[in-house]
Amino acid sequence: EEAEAAETGTDAVPAEQEEPLNLEREIMPPPTAEPAPEDAAADGGGCLVATAAYGTELAPQVQALREVRDTAVMQTGAGSAFMSAFNTAYYAASPQVADLEREHPIFRDAVRALIAPMLYSAQMLSLAEPGSEADVLAYGAAAIAAMAALYVAAPAAGAVSAARLAPAAAAAVQRRLRG
Repeated sequence: EEAEAAETGTDAVPAEQEEPLNLEREIMPPPTAEPAPEDAAADGGGCLVATAAYGTELAPQVQALREVRDTAVMQTGAGSAFMSAFNTAYYAASPQVADLEREHPIFRDAVRALIAPMLYSAQMLSLAEPGSEADVLAYGAAAIAAMAALYVAAPAAGAVSAARLAPAAAAAVQRRLRG
């Protein structure tokens, strides 16, 4: 056997010592808590950022997002078109964001705080009559407006206010330092 192994360049291992082939381990990838992004986009699953933020796809917040998506948004043509466009952008960045959440608890906590208003805004869509294009469009527009107010208008107003107050605050600090 050793001479044969030397000729073929392989190590001779007696058959009784060979480990049996485990097809499940060798061929099938290990199960994951989240679907791969391309699978998730295709089947409508995979709230990657929320799942990482709340630690499990079974978290009530994640389930609420899925329920709104599946029972209201995806039941209409407009909602399906929106989700298709949304998923293109979402799955381009969400795997990296979810990885950062899992690696850095402080980042995960910040993401939880940032997505909380979005979770509540999205719940407006649960008021839509299933299958009603008009309801999904109306409640969807209201949810988007609420999110725009929370994520764009409020910070912009805060920045404008801070910019207006900054000169007065700087002058007050200078007066204190001088006097």
